[in-house]
Amino acid sequence: MLKVLVVDDEAPIRQWLEYCVAQFAGFTVAGVAASGAQGLELYRRELPDIVVSDIEMPGMDGLEMLRQMRKLHPAYTIILTSHEDFTYARRALTQGTAEYILKTEITRESLQETLRKAAVAIRAQGGSGSNDRRQSAQRLLQQLAMEEGYRGELVPETLRRQGVTLENGPLMAADFWSREGTEFSRLRQLAAGLPGLDNLHLVPMSYEHLLLVANPRQEGSYRLALDCFQAQKEHPCVVGVSDLVHGLSALPEALRMAQDRCCLRFYHPERRIFWRESTRRLSTRRAEGWRVAFSKELFGQRYREAAAVKDQALREILDDCPTDLEAVKGLCSFFASTLMHLTATQDSGWETRLEQVESQIHNCQDIDQLTDILEQVFAPFETGIPRPGSYSAPIQEAVAYIKAHYAEKLTLSIVASHVSFNPEYFSRMFTKETGLNFVTYLNNLRMQRAVELLEGTDQKIYEIAEQVGYSSVSYFSTAFKKTFGQKPNEYQLNARRQV
Repeated sequence: MLKVLVVDDEAPIRQWLEYCVAQFAGFTVAGVAASGAQGLELYRRELPDIVVSDIEMPGMDGLEMLRQMRKLHPAYTIILTSHEDFTYARRALTQGTAEYILKTEITRESLQETLRKAAVAIRAQGGSGSNDRRQSAQRLLQQLAMEEGYRGELVPETLRRQGVTLENGPLMAADFWSREGTEFSRLRQLAAGLPGLDNLHLVPMSYEHLLLVANPRQEGSYRLALDCFQAQKEHPCVVGVSDLVHGLSALPEALRMAQDRCCLRFYHPERRIFWRESTRRLSTRRAEGWRVAFSKELFGQRYREAAAVKDQALREILDDCPTDLEAVKGLCSFFASTLMHLTATQDSGWETRLEQVESQIHNCQDIDQLTDILEQVFAPFETGIPRPGSYSAPIQEAVAYIKAHYAEKLTLSIVASHVSFNPEYFSRMFTKETGLNFVTYLNNLRMQRAVELLEGTDQKIYEIAEQVGYSSVSYFSTAFKKTFGQKPNEYQLNARRQV
């Protein structure tokens, strides 16, 4: 499976590329970025095989991004651009670009053919010999570590043919993490000198992670390796070490255990080694419950209650220390982005603020940073939020009219006319008193009613969509999932199971 990174500042193109790549056999989307800086950050973390990128982007452009990428790790690069001037192509080629395609000409078929050519070129790199065997071994171990469901038989002969020399005996794995990846050269030297470890493999998982897999000669060798890790106090790295397992069939378990334990640094940033701790993942059902409860409170403009749901989730996360950090950050990003979506006046800088918050959450290094980011987002809503009972008479009348006609093609002008106000003046007054602009208030009301119907009736999804004012089932489903983290039919099914 080849990893593809997509970088483009135009959202429709990003989404189209992401959709297409996900459909092609043999490829997976390693990440999607809207700028050169975001692309470089993802590149450092994911080390993709292929980069598909625009040239002209705000801040760091595509050419500078490629130049920085080549310093880290070579990848097959495909440039997409609107420029027909070959000057751009020539500059791109100097950065190692393999393909240069005009956006106006690319199709699903041509993209698939370009990626196929990339796969052939990547497989051809390195030729034969020890380097090719080392790359093959690393790819296999990466696949096992990423839980991608390796289907081959885990026996010495099969693994040896792919360059992995491990015996069917005691095994251990360790996951080293360094924020900048700067210590890995010294770590390689340290690992090579570890006593009592046979068949040592070092596998780069990303810019920040390096995996170690080996056969300890005896049980004492495992403890000796732990002592060496603990003694290296000058290294600013964190290491998660698996239990000593027995047999190649336990290799995926050892890799997962090492990575999960290394993730505990998120909750205990003062510690450098984790080797005995039990680990767990974030419960999907619990996360869905928090999302739904949080959204329901927001729909009712009960901001303090919504914040309480968020606080409860953080307390339980801190108690359980789930090691799937992307899921934890994804849940917290949902809290922040949903609050901003459902309350923002959506001025010209709104999307930029949202991107900044999501980026901060994604890049935070520990639970305290994550908590601080959320507190900053929620602080303005802790006090001073208007309640329906405090609205002026015209706004109360407008709200009553919206609640009676929300399923119709309702516009701000229609509601303003109903209360005999100029639309511009009414819009300002409505936002000031309710804390929401008209469109956000209307969409919130529709979603609130949709939840009631999904929970309390057996109606079809298309019937509910029509009843709450959505002419397109597809648009309703997309909006619902953006708000609740699951599709309407999934929500309805989960609601029935809880009855």
